[in-house]
Amino acid sequence: MAETDIRSGSEADLRARLAQAQAALAEEVRKSETLARVTAAVASSHDVDDCVQAAIDGARQIISAAYGAFFYNLVAEDGESYALYRLSGAPDEAFAKLPMPRKTEVFAPTFEGQGVVRSDDITLDPRYGRNAPRRGMPPGHLPVRSYLALPVANPQGEVLGGLFFGHPEPGRFSARDEALLVGLASQVGVTIESIRINAAAMDELAQRRRAEERLKFALDSGRMGSWDLDVATRAYEASDLCKTNYGRRPDQDFTFADLIATIHPEDRPRIMTAIEAAIRDGADYDVEYRVVLPHGETRWLHARGRAAQVAGDGGVRRLAGVSLDITDRKRGEERQKLLVNELNHRVKNSLATVQSIAAQTLRSSTPEFFREAFEARLVALSHTHDLLTRESWEGASLREVFDGELRAMAGEDRVVFDYTADLRLNPKAAVALGMGIHELATNASKYGAWSVPGGRVAVAWRQYSNQLRLTWTEQGGPRVREPARRGFGARLLERGLAAELSGAVELTYDESGLVCHMALPLRALEP
Repeated sequence: MAETDIRSGSEADLRARLAQAQAALAEEVRKSETLARVTAAVASSHDVDDCVQAAIDGARQIISAAYGAFFYNLVAEDGESYALYRLSGAPDEAFAKLPMPRKTEVFAPTFEGQGVVRSDDITLDPRYGRNAPRRGMPPGHLPVRSYLALPVANPQGEVLGGLFFGHPEPGRFSARDEALLVGLASQVGVTIESIRINAAAMDELAQRRRAEERLKFALDSGRMGSWDLDVATRAYEASDLCKTNYGRRPDQDFTFADLIATIHPEDRPRIMTAIEAAIRDGADYDVEYRVVLPHGETRWLHARGRAAQVAGDGGVRRLAGVSLDITDRKRGEERQKLLVNELNHRVKNSLATVQSIAAQTLRSSTPEFFREAFEARLVALSHTHDLLTRESWEGASLREVFDGELRAMAGEDRVVFDYTADLRLNPKAAVALGMGIHELATNASKYGAWSVPGGRVAVAWRQYSNQLRLTWTEQGGPRVREPARRGFGARLLERGLAAELSGAVELTYDESGLVCHMALPLRALEP
C-alpha cells in the first residue's frame, strides 16, 4: 500500500515538472518568436518614431512589463536632460506633468552607456532615493518596483538614449529577459543611426537638387546655357538652352564639331586658338563671337569656361562653362556707337548753325539789338532740339514744329492751319524749318499781321508725289512794302532754307500781307 503511494507521488511530481518544463519552453518560444518579429520590425523601420514605438511595445510583450519608455539623450544649455520620446503601456498624460529624469545614480549608468540596470525592487536599491529634493519617484509617478533599463548606442558608441521598463510588482524581470533585450537595444541603436544617415543623405540630396534647380533657374533666367567639353575625347554636352543659343532643338544631337561649324568663319580661328590656350595653360576661357544659325541668322554669343579635373601631369581633362546670347547687347553697342557719331555730327552742325546765326545777326542788327535778336534765335533753335530730343532724334512732325515755334508768339485764334495730312520730318529738316518758321513768326510779331490786334496768319500745305508745297499767308496787318534790302530772316528763308533742303522759297510782299511759298522735295524732308 505504501509502495503504491510512493509510486503515485513520484509520477505526480514528474507530471508537474514536465508541465512546468513545457510551460517554460512555450514561454521561451513565445519570447523568441516575439523578439524575432519585433527585431525585424525595428530593423525595417524608416522613421525613428516607428522604430522606438515598435521596440518598446514589443519588449513589453517579451518580458511582460507593465510600462515601457524610451528617453532620448539630449544636452540642454544647463546640462544634460532626457526627453521622453515614446511611451508604451500608459497614456502620454502619465508623464506630461512630471519633470524629465536627471543623471541620478539610478539613471547615470544608462545615459552614460555603462551597462544594463536590472532590479527586482528598485525602491530597495542602494542607489535609489539619494538625490534631493524628491528622494525617489515624484508624486503621481507610475508605480514601479521591478526595473530594467538598457542603454541604446549607435555602432560608434554614442549613447542615443535608453529603454526603460517597469512593473508595479517586484521580481518580474529575469536575467533571460535582460539578455533578450540587450540584443534588441543594440538593433534599435543600429536602426536609428541608419535612419539618421539615410535622412542626412536624403537631405543632402534634396539640398543638391534644390541647388541644381536654383542654378538652372538662374541660368535660364539669365538665358545662359551650360556646356561641358571632355578634352581627350572631344565629347561635348550642352544644356537645352545652350543648344537653343546655337539654333538647335533640345532633342537634337549637338557635338563639338557642330559647335565649331556653327561659329562664324571669320571668328573660328580666334575661338580655336582660345580653346587650345585654355586647354594647354589651364586658363580661363572667355570669348565673344558670332554664330550662324541653321536658318542663316547671325547672332552674337559670349562663352565663358574654366579648366577642371587637372591631371597629375598638369594636363586639363575638362572645360566647363556657360554661353549667353548677347546679340541685343551687341546691337545696342553698335547703336550707341552710331548715336555717339551722330551726336558728334549734330553738335558740330549745331555749333556751325549758332556761329552762322551770330554772324548774320551781327551783320543785320545794331549792337544794341544784337543780344535780343541772337537770344531769340537761339531759343527757337533750342525749341526744335527739345522736340527732337523727346523723339530720340528720330524726327518730328511738321505740325509739332509749327506749334513749338508759334506757341509763344500767337494765340490759337491767330493762326489757321489747312492741311490734309501731317508730315514726319527728319532731324535736319526739322531744324531748318524750325529756324525758318521762327523768322516768319518774328517778322509777323514785329511788323506784320500779329503786330496789330486783328491780324492773322494762314498756314497751308499739301503733299504731292515728290514734293511738299507750303504757304504762309499774313492777313489783317499793316500795309506791306517790299524792303529796300534783305535782312537775315529773308536771306535765311530764300537762300539758307532753300539750299539746306534742296528746294525753293519765295517771299511775296503783297500790300495785304506777306506771303511765303515753299516747294521742298519730300526726299529731303522725310526720315
